[in-house]
Amino acid sequence: MHSNLLLRTLSSLVLAPAVLAAIWFSKSINEDYSIPLYQIFLAILGTGLAWEWEYMFTKRTTPIALITALIATLTVFMSDTNPLFSLWLILVGTTLVFWKTKHLGFSLGVLYICLPLLSLSYIYYVNENISRELVLWLLFVVWATDIGGYVAGKSIGGPKLLPSISPKKTWAGLGGAIGFAMAVAYVFALYLKAHDVNMGVSFETFTTKLVLSAGGLAIISQVGDFFESAIKRRLGLKDSSNIIPGHGGLFDRVDGLLFAAMAMALALFGSNMGWF
Repeated sequence: MHSNLLLRTLSSLVLAPAVLAAIWFSKSINEDYSIPLYQIFLAILGTGLAWEWEYMFTKRTTPIALITALIATLTVFMSDTNPLFSLWLILVGTTLVFWKTKHLGFSLGVLYICLPLLSLSYIYYVNENISRELVLWLLFVVWATDIGGYVAGKSIGGPKLLPSISPKKTWAGLGGAIGFAMAVAYVFALYLKAHDVNMGVSFETFTTKLVLSAGGLAIISQVGDFFESAIKRRLGLKDSSNIIPGHGGLFDRVDGLLFAAMAMALALFGSNMGWF
């Protein structure tokens, strides 16, 4: 157990700074030159998820994984200029994979992978003033959800949440996940205020929205975790792969993020459209 925790910690110490750097330094290296590090990161993530999804179902790699990876990459690099085309591409790709495999569950993996990538790209471009901050806040909330749930679940224990799907998760863990996510959101609001980031509303109003939104995203992130656990249980798998030491696979690491990203992108889109 201790060796696994050490592996998880070491993997996080390597991966987290790389992800944060890709987000923070994506827009420009200097005044005259820029590298789309964030898009490259999302494309690599999409490619890895495409391979992992097929391997989970078939234990092999075929051109279907390449098709999914290509759709994911095109979605990421085109979403900032033409998100509707990216959405159309995802739907066509899902139909194509279903036509080739005649397996509905397997073909829906295109949606499961590409819609969150489209969402993560949309979040990054929806507001250029705080684009990086929005993505970072989402990541911090999801990470805080995982950490808070793990710590509270281990230290408090108690009744299980959904033992038929995920035997280790408890109601105490869910409470810890929500509480820690809301606390991190509050600290992040203080950070934005200290750096004079334009929030558009008063600090109190902005902070209230941020903290409550974090609580909601923590719940949605947990739903994403359960969703992936249900898929693995259906397929008889413990982990989606062993690509990340101590964590398992990519899906095991980003399952909550996939759902949270879609929820946040939908909320931002609805807000911009004046729906609420």
